Amino acid sequence: MFIGVLLGIAAGALWGLIYIAPLLLPQYNPVLVALGRFIAFGLVSLPFMYVLREELKQFKKPDIIESFRLPFFGNVIFYSLITVCIRMAGAPLAGMFMAVIPVLVAIVANVRYQREGRGLPWGAITPPLFIIFFGLVMANWTEFQYITSSGSSGLEFWIGVGFGIAAVISWTWFSIMNGEWLLAHPKHSSAAWTALQGVTVLPVVLVAFAILAWGFGWMDTSVSLLGETPVRFLLVALLIGVLCSWVAMLFWNQMSQRLPSGLGGQLIVFESISAVIYALIWRGEYPTTSMVIGFSILLVGVSCSLYVFGNSPAERAKKLGSKTLPPKKPSQRQLRAVQKAKQKAAQQTIEQNQNV
Repeated sequence: MFIGVLLGIAAGALWGLIYIAPLLLPQYNPVLVALGRFIAFGLVSLPFMYVLREELKQFKKPDIIESFRLPFFGNVIFYSLITVCIRMAGAPLAGMFMAVIPVLVAIVANVRYQREGRGLPWGAITPPLFIIFFGLVMANWTEFQYITSSGSSGLEFWIGVGFGIAAVISWTWFSIMNGEWLLAHPKHSSAAWTALQGVTVLPVVLVAFAILAWGFGWMDTSVSLLGETPVRFLLVALLIGVLCSWVAMLFWNQMSQRLPSGLGGQLIVFESISAVIYALIWRGEYPTTSMVIGFSILLVGVSCSLYVFGNSPAERAKKLGSKTLPPKKPSQRQLRAVQKAKQKAAQQTIEQNQNV
C-alpha cells in the first residue's frame, strides 16, 4: 500500500504542472495546449509499442477498445470540460468542482464494492471523506468567496456550471473504471497499458487539433502554422506530454494496480495541492492562512483514509500473507451462469442415461 500511495502522490505532483502550461503559453488557446499535450503523449507512446510488443500480445480486442474509451473520456474530455468551465464560470468554481472529485470517487466506489460484498462500513469511511472535503474547501476559501462577491448568475455562468458537473462525472467514471480494470488484470503490464492508451487516443486528438486550430481559426497563423512562438509551443507540449501524460499516467496506473479505486481516487487531491504550490511559486506569492490550514486538514483526512483502508479485511489478509481474500458475494450474472451450467450438466446426464 505504501508504494501505491507514493505513486499516487507522484502522479498528482506531475499533473499539477498541467495548470502551469497555459501560463507558459498565454497567447495560445488552452484547449489547443491540452490537445498538444495529448498529441505528444501519443507520439511518445509509439516507440513503446515496439519495446513492449511482447507484453502487448496479452491484450485482446476488448482491452484495446477499453484503452481508448477510458483515456478519451477521463483525460481528453475531462480536461476540455474543465477548461470550458474555467472560461465561462471562472477558476474558483472549477476549483470547487475539483474539491468534490476525490470524495465522490470514494463514495461511488464504495457503493459498487458493497454490492459485491466487499465494501467498507459507511461509519468508517465517512469521517475521513468529510475531513478531506472540508480541507479542500478551506484551502480554496479565498477563491470561493469570489463566487459570491462577484454575483455571477448569468446564462454563461450556469452553462459553465454544467460543464463543471460533466467534468466531475467524467473523471469519477474514469478513476473508478480504470482502477477496476487494472485490478482485474494484475498480470498485464501497466507500462504497456499506458502506451496503448496514448496510441489509441492519438488519431482523435490529431483530428481535433487540426479542426480547432486551423478549421475554426483558434491558432493565430499570421506568424507561422503553429502560432507566434512555434518552438516554445512544441517544447511545452512535449514537456507536459512526457511528464504530465506518459510518466504521470504510468505512475497512476501502477498505483491503480496496488490500491482499491475508493482509496486511489482520493489521491487526486495531491494534484490540487501541487497545482496551488506551483502557481504560488510562479507568481512569487506566499500561501494564505486559509490555504495552510486547509492543506493541513486535507493531509489529516488522507492519513485517516489510509488508516481505514489499510485496516480493511482485504488489506489485513495481505499483511498476514494470506492469499485468500474475504468471500466475495457473487453477482447476478455469475449466479445465472452457474445455474445454466448445472442445467446443461443435468441435460447431458439425462441424454447419456437414455443412450445407455
